[in-house]
Amino acid sequence: MATKIEDSIWLRRYHDSAPGAPRLVCFPFAGGSASYFFGLSKRLQPQVEVIAVQYPGRQDRMGEGCMESVRDLAAGVAEALVPVGPPMVFFGHSMGALVAFETAIALSGSAAAPRALMVSASRGASVPSRRADSATTDEELIADLRELNGTDEQLLANAALMDVILPVLRADYRAVARYRGAPDARVACPVTALAGDRDPLVDEAEAAVWEQHTAGDFRLRHFPGGHFFLDEHQDDLVAELRLLMTAALTDPQQR
Repeated sequence: MATKIEDSIWLRRYHDSAPGAPRLVCFPFAGGSASYFFGLSKRLQPQVEVIAVQYPGRQDRMGEGCMESVRDLAAGVAEALVPVGPPMVFFGHSMGALVAFETAIALSGSAAAPRALMVSASRGASVPSRRADSATTDEELIADLRELNGTDEQLLANAALMDVILPVLRADYRAVARYRGAPDARVACPVTALAGDRDPLVDEAEAAVWEQHTAGDFRLRHFPGGHFFLDEHQDDLVAELRLLMTAALTDPQQR
């Protein structure tokens, strides 16, 4: 069962953590929700407190309208994280990487600024999106989900469920299509980028652009797989996150 953090509509916690445990804030992909990170939270607890971001328009926020702006989403998350306090590390997948980056920018210079940022399946913030800013048809959205291979075929065939999911996905796609980070926008913390070698949305050069958006160290690691390569590499993801958090939380420059 999820609990809200600091009574925030933006943040969810699925497992208890040890006193003083560092916090990993996880940002979902387009069409995704906080519950996607339940399994990761279960694996990292109690040594790490996993906080999953819940965007409006889905699950227990279904009654709210979706936001079609990455920066508006980031502003809401940043405001919610201020009272949570450090130490925090951010992790975002696909659209979540962009929201995590903009949240880090919004928190720059504050005590809530992240000690490290991990992005996966995402172009560098200043790289234009390949998605057109248009009202994609339901059929095109379903075909896109099928190509990315991140949604079970039985779910794609469930018309009632698609009626709920597709408007959220369409709004998120618009947010991604309209977003482009400033070329000189940088976070102070180190950045680790993870990329799938067969991702149809992000190539190696686009993932490498993340190096331009940090004043700290940068690391790029490739994995076999497509856009949702992490689903097949959960052990590697957990190892990468533990490595990143240990390095970030013991680096005196990040305190």
